Amino acid sequence: MTTSPPTLFAVVPPGVFGPLASANREHYWLLLCRLHDEFFGGPDAPVPPSQGYPRREITAAIERYLLGDDPWEDEDGQGPGAPLTVRANSIYERFRQAGWLRQEKFGAREMAMMTPAVSQLLSLLIEFTERGPTFVSARIRSIELQLQQVVEGRAGGDTLDEAADQARRLLGSLASMSLQVRDLMPELSRSETTAQFARQWFERYVSRFFIGDYADLHKADHPLARRSAILAMARQLEADPLRGRLLAWYAEHLAGGDPDRAEARLQRGLRRLRELERIDEYLARLDEDMRQANRRALAFLDYRLRAPDRLDVLLRRAIRGAQHAPADELRMPVAPGALMDEAQLRPPRRKPKPIPRTANTVQQPTPEQMARLSLLRRMKRARLVTAEDMARYVGRHLPAEGYLESTQLEIHSIQDLRAYQTLLTLAQRSRRIGGLRREDPLARLLPGVRVDLLDAGEPGDNGYLRAPRFVIHRLAQRTIA
Repeated sequence: MTTSPPTLFAVVPPGVFGPLASANREHYWLLLCRLHDEFFGGPDAPVPPSQGYPRREITAAIERYLLGDDPWEDEDGQGPGAPLTVRANSIYERFRQAGWLRQEKFGAREMAMMTPAVSQLLSLLIEFTERGPTFVSARIRSIELQLQQVVEGRAGGDTLDEAADQARRLLGSLASMSLQVRDLMPELSRSETTAQFARQWFERYVSRFFIGDYADLHKADHPLARRSAILAMARQLEADPLRGRLLAWYAEHLAGGDPDRAEARLQRGLRRLRELERIDEYLARLDEDMRQANRRALAFLDYRLRAPDRLDVLLRRAIRGAQHAPADELRMPVAPGALMDEAQLRPPRRKPKPIPRTANTVQQPTPEQMARLSLLRRMKRARLVTAEDMARYVGRHLPAEGYLESTQLEIHSIQDLRAYQTLLTLAQRSRRIGGLRREDPLARLLPGVRVDLLDAGEPGDNGYLRAPRFVIHRLAQRTIA
C-alpha cells in the first residue's frame, strides 16, 4: 500500500496489447469482441467449459469472421491472399502469443481458453468503448448510499472502497471531458461543408461529449449539492468507533492482520472521497471549455454562412479570365474625365466651435420672497409640537397633585390648539388593546403624565374642536418646566 502505481503487467501478459497496436488493429479488435461475445463472457455466450474450447472450434469461428471482414493488410509476411485456414491459424497463434488466449493439452486434444484477468480486461475495454454521456447525479447518489451503509454498520471496507473508486472515476470523467471538448473543435473545423459541420456538431458534441445532466448541475435540488453530506460522512468515518471497525475489517480481509497496511488502505479510500471537494474546480473548467467551444462553433458557422460558397474556385476563375482576356477588355471601368481631381475629393471636415461657457449667475431674492419665506417658517414652527411646548401647555393648567379634565384646558393660540390635538391623540391611542406602546413617539412628548379617555358624557366643545373628553393625571411629583 505505497504511493507507487500498481504494476499492470504483473496481472496481464506483457504482449497483450501487441495485436491492438499493429496495422490490422481494427480487425483484431473486432475479432476479440466477437470471440468474447460468442465464447468467453458475452451476454449470449454459454458458460465456458472448465477445460476450455477445442482449438478447431476457435479457428473455425475466426474463419467465419474472415469471410465478412476483408481485406486485411499484409503483416508479418502473411498477406490477405493466403488460404483462409492458414490465415485463421495465424491469427489464433498471434492471439495465443500475445496472451489473449491460452492453450493447454488434455490428452490428445488442444483446448483454448481465456484467462479471467484477460477476460476482465477485455470486458472493461468493451465497456469503455460503449460508454455514453456521464450522469453525475447517479454516481453522487450511489456514493452517498454506499457511505450511509458503512456509517450505519450494514457494510464494511469493500463498500467504502467502491464508493471511493466511484468518486475517483467521477472526477476522472469530468477531467477527460474538458480534454475531449478541446480536441473536438480542430477536428470539426476541417469539415468541408457547413451542413457537415452542423451535423457533426450536434451528433458528436451535443449528444456524446455532453454530460447527460449537465443542464441540471447548478440547480439547488441536484444531487451534486449532497457532496457536503458525503464529506461529512467521510469525516465521521475518521473518528471512533467507526474507524476502529473499518481498520479491523481491512486487517482481517485485505491486510493479512497487518495494522499498517489496513491503515494505509483506509486512508486511501478516505483521501479519494475528500477529492470531491475539488469537483467545483473541474466543473468551472468544463463550463469555460463549453463556452469557448460554443463561441468557436458560432464563429465558424457565421463565417461559413456569410462567405460565398467555393470562394477559392471563384478567385481562381477570375484570375484565369484576367490572364487570358484581351488588353482592351482590362481597362478600368470608370467614366471619362479626370480620375483624380480636387473637385471630386471630399471636403475637409470642419470642427464646430465650442459653445462658450458661462458661470451660473446668483440671483438675490426680493424682499417679498424673503417675507414669504419667513412667514412659511413661522407657520411650520407654529404647527410643530415639541416636548417643551407640551410641558409649558400642560404645566399651565395641571396642578401639582390631582388631575385635570379637557374642558378646563384653554386655547389662546395655534400652539395651544396643536397641544390640545396632541393630548386628544394620546387619549385615543391609550384606549387601544395593550395601551399606549412604549415605542410610540407621542409618549416621549409628555413624560410623567397619563392621558385617559372618558366614555360617559357629551363630547367636549372648546370652540375649535368637538371631540371626546379626556382626563390628564400626573404620575410623579415633579415640576414640568
